[in-house]
Amino acid sequence: MAAFAAPLDVADWTLTAAAPVVVPRGLRYAGTPLAALRAQRATPAQVRAPAAGVLRSLVPAAGPLAGRTVLEVQANPFAMRRVAQTIAFGAPTFYLALDAGATLAPFAAGDFVAAGAPVATASGVTILCAGQDRIARDPALWSATIAAAIASAGADAGTWPAFAAAVATQTASGPNPPVLLLDHTGAPLGDEDVELSAGSQSAVARLIAADGGDLQRAVARLHALDPAQMPFASVFGAGAPVRIGAVPASGADLELTRLEDGAGASGSIEVTPALRHVALTDLARWFAPQYANDGLPATFAPLADYTRGNRVTPFVNGLEYYADLLEKLKRAADAGPAGGLHLVGGWQTVIDAKLARRDDDETAAERPVTLLEAVTLLSDEGGAARVLSPQFFQFDSQSTLQLAEIIIVSLLVMGLLRGASVDAIRSDAGGMVVLAVVFVANAALVPWIISVNGRPVEPNVDAVDELAALDRVESEFGPFPARIEDNPLSPPLGGFPWDTLLTLQRSFGFYHQKFGVVRAGSNVYGYCGGIDINPNRLDDARHVAHGPYHDVHARVEGPAARDIALSFEQRWGRDGTGPVAFATPQAADLGTPGDVAAQVARTYYRPAASTRALPWAPNGDRTIADTLLQAIDAAREFIYIEDQYFTAAPEFQDRLVAKVAGRQIGALVIVLPAIGDQPFGEMVRSGFIADLKAADAGAGIVRIGYPRRHYTVPANDTRASSGRLVLQTPLPSSAGFDPTVVLGPKSRLPGPPFWVAIEGELMYVVNESTAPNPSPMTARIFDVVRGADTRLVTGGIAPLGARTREHLQGAAATVVDVAGIYVHAKSTIVDDVFLGIGSANINRRGHYHDGEIAVYSVPQRLKAARSNPVAALRRRLWAEMLDLPLATAEPLLEDPIAAGRLFDRSPLQGNRFTDIEAYPIHLMQDVTGGDGLVLTLLNTALGFQIAGDVQDLYDAVIDPTSALELDP
Repeated sequence: MAAFAAPLDVADWTLTAAAPVVVPRGLRYAGTPLAALRAQRATPAQVRAPAAGVLRSLVPAAGPLAGRTVLEVQANPFAMRRVAQTIAFGAPTFYLALDAGATLAPFAAGDFVAAGAPVATASGVTILCAGQDRIARDPALWSATIAAAIASAGADAGTWPAFAAAVATQTASGPNPPVLLLDHTGAPLGDEDVELSAGSQSAVARLIAADGGDLQRAVARLHALDPAQMPFASVFGAGAPVRIGAVPASGADLELTRLEDGAGASGSIEVTPALRHVALTDLARWFAPQYANDGLPATFAPLADYTRGNRVTPFVNGLEYYADLLEKLKRAADAGPAGGLHLVGGWQTVIDAKLARRDDDETAAERPVTLLEAVTLLSDEGGAARVLSPQFFQFDSQSTLQLAEIIIVSLLVMGLLRGASVDAIRSDAGGMVVLAVVFVANAALVPWIISVNGRPVEPNVDAVDELAALDRVESEFGPFPARIEDNPLSPPLGGFPWDTLLTLQRSFGFYHQKFGVVRAGSNVYGYCGGIDINPNRLDDARHVAHGPYHDVHARVEGPAARDIALSFEQRWGRDGTGPVAFATPQAADLGTPGDVAAQVARTYYRPAASTRALPWAPNGDRTIADTLLQAIDAAREFIYIEDQYFTAAPEFQDRLVAKVAGRQIGALVIVLPAIGDQPFGEMVRSGFIADLKAADAGAGIVRIGYPRRHYTVPANDTRASSGRLVLQTPLPSSAGFDPTVVLGPKSRLPGPPFWVAIEGELMYVVNESTAPNPSPMTARIFDVVRGADTRLVTGGIAPLGARTREHLQGAAATVVDVAGIYVHAKSTIVDDVFLGIGSANINRRGHYHDGEIAVYSVPQRLKAARSNPVAALRRRLWAEMLDLPLATAEPLLEDPIAAGRLFDRSPLQGNRFTDIEAYPIHLMQDVTGGDGLVLTLLNTALGFQIAGDVQDLYDAVIDPTSALELDP
């Protein structure tokens, strides 16, 4: 049986190409403008289902189809698997808008209909076809594409080829077929100027909304108004090859692609009667000008606003990135003296951690598995390396020490801000809390630490010292020069926190960048993203690591790699010793290995005094923020964000909230950690989230959540004797206001906090209880959180927790792991066209203060190519967040608006993505500001009372800014 069938007996109908129609609300592709096929005949006749699929109907109350019955037929891909996999735009959905007087065949919404089955009788019908990419194709193209897919799959063609031939003959034959111009989303272009040229003639064609993106209509309209201004009577009237491109005086720089053959071009593209669908976008709408180039001294080379011809390869999670980096470093070593490495390892560079497995074969010793091994091999073979690491401590003088200064800096900066989990800070014997105690206990140790400027406790001291010991390798600290005077939000020096807590440390900015360049002979590979060289990133999409971790990085090849290399050279020129390992290559020497336009963007602070200016960005750099804001403005379909903090400055918050409130996009999906480990950042993050949800107002646009691993049994080293426990005293279904549980045996109990399942009921053990213990020799008594307060999923308005029930003495109890997957990524995807991967979080540090770097990219063929790399990455990320096997889920994820609804699936049905509201509030104590771990340590252990000054501490130390934030 044929999967597709002609919806009409084409011999009896007159077919014309009509103006685009927007799919009405209530249907799958609501809001999508599609090119229309108008069919009419003198007397009513059968209208048939174009495909085997699901049928439903709607009568819109408003819009161009108001009052007309619209039938939707969603093709069932499982009924036509081979054909659907071959269609360039995925499984189609058809809309049949029937004229008044039509009669419907009997059916119920959701019925399955066979291809060719009668669905109505009418004398007029408007036919639309939507692909999963939502691109508007004229009827001749979508019908021909389906016909070609049927033939390619060797399927039963049935009546479809005759229908496709009739559509082409009646709507797109002759000298003046429609020439459809589309924007980056595939919607018909409106209110846009393009240049039309043929031979020696050229003219500006100004499209308006009424043209429906059809250049033929625009040309005919303009020619009728003023033949002198529009000498072309039709697009192909001049006979010479016809090109469409940017108007020279406009300053636009277009990327263009033809839908029929997938050809891409820059600036202009040729169209013919057979190749007449062109999607285009102006790159200047996506990439902001390089901010630092304005006023840059002539002695410093500028960064390109963007370059073409690049290849950007994303890596999802640490294992992928490390495998590629180590492989490229092996190539660099094989290149001998022509091999080199420039690396900014990131927040923490752990040089001796195993980043890959070493296979058991005779060549195993030749493959490095740690950064130290890789750089050592490079050095042994005659190559050179330069490495920079951030410097955390920069003490001003040898003045009298305030008791807790190093402790405070360690907790606020080295501890929580480094991405460590709160539980680790609580319980890790080697963590910052224990370090703080050591400092307090040893009065002689602290002055010595200060005298050597904090070097012994610098996290990257091993990376600096051990790498620098190798031949032809230099490794240095990079102190960030910004001071509190450069932060316009910093409180006065005479107040909190400067005269109370922090008298020596007045620099709270960091080089947060994670980037590098590997040279292997003539090959140059740039790297940029969010992944540090740290073994806690050793995870993949399965997230079976003890501490599950999600991040994104990218490899950049082509002209943009020059700007990554130049960024390192600039940094090394200020903080390094001696020359770089290799000269920054010229963009022209890096070839064009891909077809991606890419920008290397950065953040650097604006100094209040020129003596602290960075030579390559004397006025600072906010290109990361500016390009991201432009991408938000350009969004028309969806925005997808992964971020560690999401404590944005007002201009970002306002722009994103307005996008939702104005219904300018169909979906906004934001993936965050369950809690941000930015101290007191929750007060900003939660307010931003609340504003976005208020702007959504039930429209179903906004989805904000965190990924959570399904419940597992913890690793042996954290669950003594497998964590198999026994309830020592009965537990009623309701344990009162402050519930406690008594568990044993003692030898099998881990220290709190931990999750425990008692006969399947999950509860959270918070602390050891001070209540009387009935069995102190064999058991321990704990304070627990039960029931609704466990907040494991959302249910309507309020979060829902584990259902409580009665448990008898002797009930089985098991320690379990309910782990959130830590999101460290800083990535953005817009409309499957724009991709951003970098080190900058969406906060003041990331956009206006710290040293950050990102790569932004737009593929030349936009979203028209099935191989679109941006869409491919989105599908990978969404499959990971939704815990769906990619091979199975890819067809479901083709359409981002429809696929966005998959994030609504409950975690109890297998979803990893969990609504941000469904997180136990007792796990947020450390960041809510006022009663958490940080304040407890500072207030109790150190004797300070600072709860009333949280905002000053946040603005001055935790999330500082610079005057760049004040720029329009």
